[in-house]
Amino acid sequence: MVNASVNLETHNMLALMLLLFCGILPHSTHATNNTTLLQDQSDDWSMIMEVEVEDPNAADIKQKKLAKVGLDATPCGDILCLNRAKCLMAADKHGPYKCVCQIGFSGTHCEQTNSGFRFPKIEEGGYLKFIFPFGQDLASSALMDINVFHIGFEIKPDLTNGRRLIVYHRSKRDERSFMLNLELGHLVFRFTEPILLPQEADSSNVIDELRHSQPLIASSQWYSVEFGRQTDGRLYLSLNKNIVKGDESKAFKKAWPQRPKSRTRDPKEEDIFIGGHSNLELLRTQDPYFGRYLEENFVGCIQHIYINGEFMDPRRRSFVGDAVEGYGLTDCAHGICDQNRCKNNGTCAIISGSSFECQCPMGTKGLNCQNREELHMLQYTGRSYTEYFGFKGTSQSNMMLLITFKPVSPNGLLLYQGYSHDRRGDFLTVLLVQSHIEVQFDLGSGTANLRSPSVLMMNTWHTVRFWLNGRQGFLVVDNEDQVTTAFSYGPLVQLTLDQHMFIGSHPDADLTSAHLNDYLRKVGGGNVPGFHGCIQQLQLNGQSVDLLRDALRGVNMENCLGHPCARPDTTCMHSSHCRPEGEDFTCVCFLGYVGKKCDTPISTTRLNRPSFGRRSILRYGSPDVITKLNMPHFDIYLDIRLRSTKLRTVTHPNFWNGEQMGRRFQTLLACLTTADDRLLIGIDEQGSTHLFIDRQTVPWFKQIHGSLEEAGSNQTSEKGWEGNDGPKKLVLSVNMWHKMMLKRRGNTYLLFVNGTKIGVERSDRLGYGKLSYNMLSIGNVNANHQGVETKPKRGSFSTQSPDVLFVGFNGCIENLHINGRQLSTAEATSGESIAEC
Repeated sequence: MVNASVNLETHNMLALMLLLFCGILPHSTHATNNTTLLQDQSDDWSMIMEVEVEDPNAADIKQKKLAKVGLDATPCGDILCLNRAKCLMAADKHGPYKCVCQIGFSGTHCEQTNSGFRFPKIEEGGYLKFIFPFGQDLASSALMDINVFHIGFEIKPDLTNGRRLIVYHRSKRDERSFMLNLELGHLVFRFTEPILLPQEADSSNVIDELRHSQPLIASSQWYSVEFGRQTDGRLYLSLNKNIVKGDESKAFKKAWPQRPKSRTRDPKEEDIFIGGHSNLELLRTQDPYFGRYLEENFVGCIQHIYINGEFMDPRRRSFVGDAVEGYGLTDCAHGICDQNRCKNNGTCAIISGSSFECQCPMGTKGLNCQNREELHMLQYTGRSYTEYFGFKGTSQSNMMLLITFKPVSPNGLLLYQGYSHDRRGDFLTVLLVQSHIEVQFDLGSGTANLRSPSVLMMNTWHTVRFWLNGRQGFLVVDNEDQVTTAFSYGPLVQLTLDQHMFIGSHPDADLTSAHLNDYLRKVGGGNVPGFHGCIQQLQLNGQSVDLLRDALRGVNMENCLGHPCARPDTTCMHSSHCRPEGEDFTCVCFLGYVGKKCDTPISTTRLNRPSFGRRSILRYGSPDVITKLNMPHFDIYLDIRLRSTKLRTVTHPNFWNGEQMGRRFQTLLACLTTADDRLLIGIDEQGSTHLFIDRQTVPWFKQIHGSLEEAGSNQTSEKGWEGNDGPKKLVLSVNMWHKMMLKRRGNTYLLFVNGTKIGVERSDRLGYGKLSYNMLSIGNVNANHQGVETKPKRGSFSTQSPDVLFVGFNGCIENLHINGRQLSTAEATSGESIAEC
């Protein structure tokens, strides 16, 4: 439809209504070229047609396929407003008409959908409506009696003329009302409630008013606004931290006794309007107290809305947002990132209605990610995170995690991993809340929450351990004797996770579990509050995660400069690795160097009796060794001397009786395959030697009546420790030499100690004819620099049982042979922390 003259207004309106009845969207010179997306309320009243409309102002005639129009369309002058939009008439009734779109829609006709705006701009005729939250702090009866409330936000007004409504609330329960106006550039806060005047049976209302002297200038800057009622009954109004308080003698509580109020509060009856009102014109005549102060709605940007300590998300979507109604909203942050000024593949992230920050990839830093920095030990800034596979793609009833960190701030997210992007399903998170550790998990039928009783000291290293056994979770912080435990609700007993694991924060609160809403409201301001501090260790199911090498990506990471390991070149010599141990460190020396700082060279050709510790390992991967490992028959022989069978205690709750226990094995020898399957010789704390087959492609070991069996449905013919000839149990004496031999005969593996057969294992999967061995490890299993086994590839940590862990061999070896050929220390492909025995 073309623009009509005033004389043809009636004719055009009839034509418009006819088009509406037929389901045809009239063409307008105001229309955009964006894709049309409309709500379809009734298929009976909608149709799609190809129409050709002539516009005398256009250079040509075009055909355009028009969308469905339903009964939610509203005629508005010479245009049509769709999707329940409102029609805004110019103040002088002679100017152009305008569609005021409801929240979630935009465009000249409100024909486009949008996902909502975190930083909305309220246009003429616009507003936001929320349910008035009372907050946890207002739950006590004392505070309810005096109706304490606090509201805060930031605004950037476009217009300051006249009287413009910013906040309006009227309680249907007790007729308590308040409003915040912008009047001729100044903030005015008014409050009223029913009171009993002395010697009067009926109630009356007294209006109290606070006016701030500081003016607001249109479109110049953001203003921080706070107002409310204190516990002493006094009103207050703050603009940019400049506070004005009401007269103490006028505090309602102290001046008059209050009308008794019901303790029951129905949230559905308590609404609060921000930026305007749904029917401002009607309110002018019906509000007996504030009606004369109501003229127009606020026009401008608003952000960071808090009501009674809870953040209000100004969006309304299926799984996010707190707004229950809204009109006339646009994006205050539109175009901020159109010109990305971030360098080195940094990404622009909008953080307010007028500002952005560059999210710098790991190894870069600076305001625009313009500087390079080599990372050695990670520090999280509160706006940074790292991402890992974690438990992705797993469904477990038993799992364990350990994290060692030094916090600078009392609040922040340490770890999060979820199931889906729609805020539903299983999740696991570790939070720092007011200096307490909280662990939350959901198996799909209800959330469990564990909170540590102790308060963590800032700038101090702490270790958190969490175990999951079915529906029950266990939490231990540092070396506390007390174990915090809780159960999840419902019958489900497996934690199923399909998202990546995030450490330090999460890039998008919309993709976290809805059960985190309370935490995000109180602490995060709509974003995930990031952890601020350093992290030096993360273990998942007993396997250590290399926070740097295993990271899929990271944002805004820095070095933990207060720790010696953040300067490894000056702390550990000869490219050795610096391993943090709280505030201290240990240098993990490469083969050929020893000493506190790995500054003393040793000759590997003369190293006939290598000494091993928890972080020691020798790897043999030469073609000759690999060929011999993959022959149908091999004999591996070596002499060993145990320094100790005792291992550093790492306890966890016994899932059957609540006691503390741990199962650990020293790794003497491991044959590894390309698929990460492993054949291992382990020594327990009693000095008994065991032969293991560890298949990484199926669930690993489970605990059954104190013995180890292979779990999973894809079991082969392994039979634990049993063999045809009845292997005997033999205990190794400490500080004495023992002879060890591993024999392979086809797919049968036999272990002998001092000439006595100890174990027999048979596998139709490992080695010859199936999978190929590619490494012989002595003293450890793919040890990382922390001396705990780690998988050589990045992937989910799903295969290790939380109650079984392999650690480094503590002792000496000599006379290592394979098929009669001696392997010297100098022939090792690589090694760490090897000294002379």
